[in-house]
Amino acid sequence: MRDPGGLPLSLPALTLLCAILPAGAAAQSVEEFYRGKSIKLIVGSDASGEYDATARLLSRHLSRYIPGNPSIVVQNMPGASGIKSANFTYAMAQRDGTVIATFNKGMPAYEVTRVANTSYKSAEFHWIGSLTHSNSLVVVAARTGVKTIDDATRREVTMGSIGAGGTMSTHPLLLNNTLGTRFRLVVGYAGGQLVDMAIERGEVDGRGTYTWADLKGKRAHWLKEGTINILVQVGLEREPDLPDVPTLVDLGRNDAERAVFTFVSSDIPIGKSYVLPPDVPRDRVQAIRRAFDTTMRDPQFLADARVKDTEVKAVRGETIQELVEKIVSTPPEIVRFAEQWMAGR
Repeated sequence: MRDPGGLPLSLPALTLLCAILPAGAAAQSVEEFYRGKSIKLIVGSDASGEYDATARLLSRHLSRYIPGNPSIVVQNMPGASGIKSANFTYAMAQRDGTVIATFNKGMPAYEVTRVANTSYKSAEFHWIGSLTHSNSLVVVAARTGVKTIDDATRREVTMGSIGAGGTMSTHPLLLNNTLGTRFRLVVGYAGGQLVDMAIERGEVDGRGTYTWADLKGKRAHWLKEGTINILVQVGLEREPDLPDVPTLVDLGRNDAERAVFTFVSSDIPIGKSYVLPPDVPRDRVQAIRRAFDTTMRDPQFLADARVKDTEVKAVRGETIQELVEKIVSTPPEIVRFAEQWMAGR
C-alpha cells in the first residue's frame, strides 16, 4: 500500500492508518450528522386524528433544538390502530436517527397480549418522550339512554371501530367479557373522524376509546349539547374534570379483574409518545431526547400548543422507557386473562 504521495507505507504506518480511519469515521458529531438532513416523522394514524395534530405541532419546533437543525417532514401511515406503523418502524425504518414515529399508546399492551400482526418489540424502541397524556373514555350517544356501564348490560349498543386489534374494539370486548355489557362492534372505519360521523348519523352508538383531551378539544359541542354519555374512563386516576365517572379499575369486582384492569390502564402515561427505531446510535438518541425535553419548555412551542388547544403534560423518555419495560414484563397469568377477555366471543 502507498501513501497519497505514492511512497510505500511501512507496516507500523499502515497499522496506524487502519486504526485512525475507523475512529475518524465514528467521531462524526451529532451536529455534523444531522446538518442538511431531513427527519421523517411517521404518524400511525390518518391526518384527522389527535396523533397527527400533536406530531405536526412538535414538527414545527423540535428541529430548533436538534444539533444541525434537520428539517422534519410528517408522513401518515395509518393501519390496524397503529400496528402497521409500529411494525414498519421496528423492522424497516432506517436506524440512523432520521426516522421518528408516534403511534397508539397501546402498542406495549398489544405486544404482550399478542394482538394480531404485532411483530415489533416495544422495549427495543428508543422512547423519546410523551408530549401529553389523557385518560381514554368509553362513550355512547345519549339517544341510547345508556348512562352507565350497568345500563350497557341491559341493551345492545353498537360501537364503531377502526380495526379488530385496537382499543376501540378491545375495550368494549373487555367490558363484555367481564362485566356483561352488550357492546356490538362495527369494524372497518378508516379513521376516528369517520367513527364520529357515524355516531352523528346514527350508524353506530359509540366509541370504545376517546381520549378526554381530544373529546373536549374536538367535540366540545358534544359535551355542551349533551350528545354523548361517558360510561367509564381508562386510567390509573380519574381526570380532574370527570370526578364522577368511574375508572376501569374502580369497576373491578375481584383481584383478577382489578389486576387485569390495572394492566390495561397502565399505558395511559405513554400518551402521545415518540420513538426512534432500535439500534440508533446512543449519542443521537440522547440528542433527540434532550431536544424533545427542551422543546416541551419552549415558550414558542407552548404558545403554539395553546392556540391549537393542546394540553402539554410531558413525560421524559427515560420514564416512558421504564414504564414500557414494566408493561412487557407483566406476569403471564395477568396477560393470559387480558388476552382472553379482550378477544371476540
